[in-house]
Amino acid sequence: FLIRCGMIVYEIGIPYLDKRYQAAELLLLQNTCKEMCVPMPRIVEKPDNYNQIQRMRELQPDLAITGMAHANPLEARGINTKWSVEFTFAQIHGFTNARDVLELVTRPLRRNNSLEDLGWTSLIKGEKK
Repeated sequence: FLIRCGMIVYEIGIPYLDKRYQAAELLLLQNTCKEMCVPMPRIVEKPDNYNQIQRMRELQPDLAITGMAHANPLEARGINTKWSVEFTFAQIHGFTNARDVLELVTRPLRRNNSLEDLGWTSLIKGEKK
C-alpha cells in the first residue's frame, strides 16, 4: 500500500519468514514493485540491529518504521521513526481506513517539520549542545 502511495521501501526486517504462509504477500510485494517501477526492498530475516543502523546511515531514509526499543536510538541519530506497534493497534480494514495509515506514516515527518519551523533543528538532527 505504501509503495503504491509513492513510498520507497529500502528494507523490510522480519523475525521469521515462512514462505509457505507468506507467499501471497511476497508475490503481491514483487508485483507491486514491478508495476510501480521501483526496486524490490531487501528482506532481512532475523535482522542484526548494528548492521541495520549502518545501512540506515548510508541510505538516510526519511522515516524508519521500527520497534519501540529502537526508536529513541534512531531518533538520536537524526532518523525519523514511527513505532511499528501502532500499525498493529490501528483500525485498518481495507481501503476504508487508508487515510489513517497515511496519517500514521506522515505524523513524525509533519511533527519534525513543525519543530524545524520553530527553530528546534538541533533536537531533530540529534545534535548535542
